[in-house]
Amino acid sequence: MGKNKKKGASRIEKATAKREKKIAQRIKKDIGRIGEPEVSTIVAHIEAKSKAKVKVTETKIDNPSRRSNFTFVPHPDKDEIILFGGEFHNGKNTIMYNDLIFYNISHNTWTLVDAPGAPPSRSSHSAVSIATDNGQLWIFGGEFASPSEYQFYHYNDLWVFGLKNKIWTKIMAQGGPCARSGHRMVLNKRHLILFGGFQDNTHNYQYFNDLYAFSLTDYKWKTIKTTGQAPSPRSGCQMFAMEDGRIIVYGGYYKEKIKKDYDKGTILIDMFMLTPEKGDTDFSNCRWSKVKQAGFLPTARCSLSGTPIPGHNRAYLFGGVYDEEQGEDDLTSTFYNDLFMLDMEQNIPTWRLISVKEQINKLESEVAQSSIDLESPSPRTHSGLAFKHNTLFIYGGIVEKGSKSLTLNDFYSLDIKKLKKWNVICNDNLLKSVTSDSSSDDSMLTDETSSETSDSDASSDEQMDTD
Repeated sequence: MGKNKKKGASRIEKATAKREKKIAQRIKKDIGRIGEPEVSTIVAHIEAKSKAKVKVTETKIDNPSRRSNFTFVPHPDKDEIILFGGEFHNGKNTIMYNDLIFYNISHNTWTLVDAPGAPPSRSSHSAVSIATDNGQLWIFGGEFASPSEYQFYHYNDLWVFGLKNKIWTKIMAQGGPCARSGHRMVLNKRHLILFGGFQDNTHNYQYFNDLYAFSLTDYKWKTIKTTGQAPSPRSGCQMFAMEDGRIIVYGGYYKEKIKKDYDKGTILIDMFMLTPEKGDTDFSNCRWSKVKQAGFLPTARCSLSGTPIPGHNRAYLFGGVYDEEQGEDDLTSTFYNDLFMLDMEQNIPTWRLISVKEQINKLESEVAQSSIDLESPSPRTHSGLAFKHNTLFIYGGIVEKGSKSLTLNDFYSLDIKKLKKWNVICNDNLLKSVTSDSSSDDSMLTDETSSETSDSDASSDEQMDTD
């Protein structure tokens, strides 16, 4: 019986390999027909172009261009927020970015910093800012797609940007995670801790639940050995480090093949705690445990944005989308703009729905009330959410109007102590100007790019729920 099973498995493996080879040949033929270079060649060209630059330039801009799936993190020392990368779908293709943009909170100004040797364009990567060596920005992974959307390229590279000297450095360290996007990375006790994500190549995909630590002391990767009940493979989860070394992972998304031409997506709403074993100081051994949640839990959703509140074991989460599959080809999406606070100080992590109400004079008209309501960020996914000086900042993201997927460039702030109202830093009238039955997003085709490094067109919006 054992031999027969082995022979059966061998036949399946050979059939799978043969099928994938045929698919790859078909894709290569299609790429050749449209005259597109291989995606690895495109990425290498972008990286070489960046290396050829010899000086740092800083340019004031009105605001970043429309985008989603970018990173948006607070500067560790200065009164600034740092934006890197992302993507923008203009109705015909997707533009990928590798621009580095700083928002100065006090002066309400945006500055594009173009430094030599920058990482190639990407989206759905992870970024962490730290105070070491006068400030550093660390970036790992992400994805790139070719202009035809036939080809996808996932990165497994690690980069650091010196916030003072403005130098990009590619870190060549062995033993790290494989290429992926939609993963999460946090800073915890002089280590970058990375979890999850996914990888696809147009005709196949894989989700991960592996766990890695990168030491900021000796610049080495290690696989974290774990015991207990680990989270299932997923991408797009929320991950927050606590002051005592523990880490919380919430939610996420994965999809699986149900039959030949049908993949089913699943939204996860579970929560797990990663706890270093007693005496462990370098994340050599940790324990996973599934934890209960209390309070006003968010409804099922994915692709929401999250940011930690340093020193308080709290985090804020905003927006997200719930996709309901009515059939193989029928999908209904519900987008959200509610704001939650997750309190991790409690024995049981506790959710709280944050209510933002403007206190208006009773004599004010209904029209005034209506205008106030419109000041709240609209429902969206994949926006940037950052916390600095007791203030939340939200930028951009994606929302659907009818059959159209719209990318935003509005910008809001909220004083979390007062919770009086959302402050509109930059408005966006796109939702008012685009009708739900538009055949394309032609109204966005003239959108200016904030950097000449948007060398490519890229990926399909079908990936929206996975990052």
